[in-house]
Amino acid sequence: MRCLFHLRNFFFYGSGASGRSRIVTLQAMRKRQIDTLKIFNHNVQEVKENEEYLVNFDCGGREIAINILLGSGFPNEKPKLIVSPILRHPWVNGTTGEIENAPGILNYTIHSDLGRIVQAVGREFEKHPPKFVNEATATPQHHCHHAQPTHQQNRNGNVQEFSTDGRNVLLSPSHEPDQFGLRNLTTDELNRLNTDDDYLEEFIAKLPFVQTQNDEMEQLLTGIEALAVENLARKETVEERKAKIESLALEFKELGQQWETVNQRYQRKAEDFSPQHIKELLQIAVSTADSKSDDEAQRFLAGNSDVGTFLQNFIETRKLYTMRKAKEDRLVQQLTALERAAF
Repeated sequence: MRCLFHLRNFFFYGSGASGRSRIVTLQAMRKRQIDTLKIFNHNVQEVKENEEYLVNFDCGGREIAINILLGSGFPNEKPKLIVSPILRHPWVNGTTGEIENAPGILNYTIHSDLGRIVQAVGREFEKHPPKFVNEATATPQHHCHHAQPTHQQNRNGNVQEFSTDGRNVLLSPSHEPDQFGLRNLTTDELNRLNTDDDYLEEFIAKLPFVQTQNDEMEQLLTGIEALAVENLARKETVEERKAKIESLALEFKELGQQWETVNQRYQRKAEDFSPQHIKELLQIAVSTADSKSDDEAQRFLAGNSDVGTFLQNFIETRKLYTMRKAKEDRLVQQLTALERAAF
């Protein structure tokens, strides 16, 4: 028993520090198994969260229920499946209704999918509806002594025995799969496995499916290493592109500041050359020219300038006044027309 305990711990936890480093938390693994139950099966009912679930199947036109019990050690320990009502089937314990000999239960490991196990059991009952225990008709006992067993191969290749009276005989221990190869070992070898940890680990390492898992693990590690090397090779390119992006971002910021400065100048110029501002400037210029012509007339009347000087200055100031007044009137007309046109 001790060697089997070590075997289980080896598969579930690995050997040494490298094995322990790959352990996935029990809670996450348990949740993943429950998720597979809901993915591969319909009508999954939660009786008790994370502990008990119920799945219904059709069996020969009648509904059966499979109760899935997940112990505290699940998924390190196999789940318990109980069918109700109890069926006469080589997978089912005729007394308790527990499904004990289904391939998924017999070959259960921590890497099995709970959903697929329950799905396979349900499909077996749907395709080959067994009788219910309370509906089976007992065959006279003397027929059993003369009946020769016939063999039938189930879906996973295991040979199961069926007697000619139609009642199924449960698999005996001699027919159970020997995945560890312990049946071919001598008593001394078994005792050594139970006492010598080094010999036990060496024995486990030579098992075919362990070697297969190790090979798959090595392939995964090789792929991860190759991916890491590829990522490192691209690091320089990534750094160059990152520096280029930072340079472009800095240039964009500088251009944005320049645009802001130019835009402010543009706004000021736009205000300076707006029609309303030009109109105000023209009005000021007209008023200034008019004032100058009045000043010239006042100096002449006061006797501060002669006729020639007065005429020359007065004519120039009135000419300037007239031109500016004409421009102002023209601009006022244009602005009025624009306002009427709803601009």
